[in-house]
Amino acid sequence: MTTPTGSPAWVRSSAFDTYGGDANKSNYQSQGVVNPRTDVGAEGFSRLVADVAALVRTAEFCSMLVQCDDVTPGPPTVLNCRLMTGVAATSYVGNAPPSGFPSVARNGNGDVSVTFAGSYSDEYGVAGTFIVKDPVANLVASSGGVSVPERVSSAVIRVRSFDLSAVAVSNAKFTLTVGSGS
Repeated sequence: MTTPTGSPAWVRSSAFDTYGGDANKSNYQSQGVVNPRTDVGAEGFSRLVADVAALVRTAEFCSMLVQCDDVTPGPPTVLNCRLMTGVAATSYVGNAPPSGFPSVARNGNGDVSVTFAGSYSDEYGVAGTFIVKDPVANLVASSGGVSVPERVSSAVIRVRSFDLSAVAVSNAKFTLTVGSGS
């Protein structure tokens, strides 16, 4: 098995040269592409690695949809969760996440804490530290209000949902996207 160079995408340390780019890259013996259906020239490859590096710098680590359970009250349900490391096949109860997915705990009406691991591994087993950056939350299917994310620590985000009168929204449903970096 080949272990890739560089760190996983969520570490945000890769540049175009991590992917094989080189400012002095040229075609072999200055020959251009012989067959454009099967060959990639140095020009095309250089564009590809620069674009991949840009995608890695800006891609979100996590996107999830959470439904609070404030009537029971009980743990929130994660309706869907997509991470750079995988996608949850089905919804899950926040206090019993599938391996490798964030847990979600109820703090109060419309108030939850989302806890990530401090490190994740990619498909090749290369581990990279995870640090929460730039959380964005949006209240869904409400007559008005807001979900406010707050970074509590390097791996925990607290999300509180309020209506337009600044009252906690019971059974709030919100999306949360999270970046990463150091």
